[in-house]
Amino acid sequence: MERAPTRARILVVDDEEVIREYESGLLAELGHEVLTASDGVAALRVAREQRPDLLLLDIMMPEMSGIEVCQQLRADPRTRHIRIIVVSGLDSKRALEESIIAGADDFLAKPIHALELMVRVRSILRVRHIVDEEKRLEAYVKNLQAMRRLEQHAHQEPANRP
Repeated sequence: MERAPTRARILVVDDEEVIREYESGLLAELGHEVLTASDGVAALRVAREQRPDLLLLDIMMPEMSGIEVCQQLRADPRTRHIRIIVVSGLDSKRALEESIIAGADDFLAKPIHALELMVRVRSILRVRHIVDEEKRLEAYVKNLQAMRRLEQHAHQEPANRP
């Protein structure tokens, strides 16, 4: 099996510029391509246009909450595969429950610690890589099975001819 990719496209979504810059800086230092959005509406647009591998998504934002963004991303076939880590300064138990129900893959409580962010991002990307590799292998096996059926069918036809 191939090694997990070390570089990913990550969308950081937070209405607070200082937090966006902090998270973006940490991720860029790790070699990731970082995209940013300052609200939920922009996050949906960027996610649909740029197809990031992962979103770091704040819950409390103007216009559209992170929970609503998460629900819309999961409902859209073009974006449902994107991994989502919800980030929140709210009561962590309730925010965690809402995030998981909405379809988030993981949850981080603010304030964000650099090491925890790096570990969670790496873990999520590793899981995504494994799932993608599994899908690729399943498609390969199905293709081989289809080729074998065609081959068997081709060998049977001459015997049926007069």
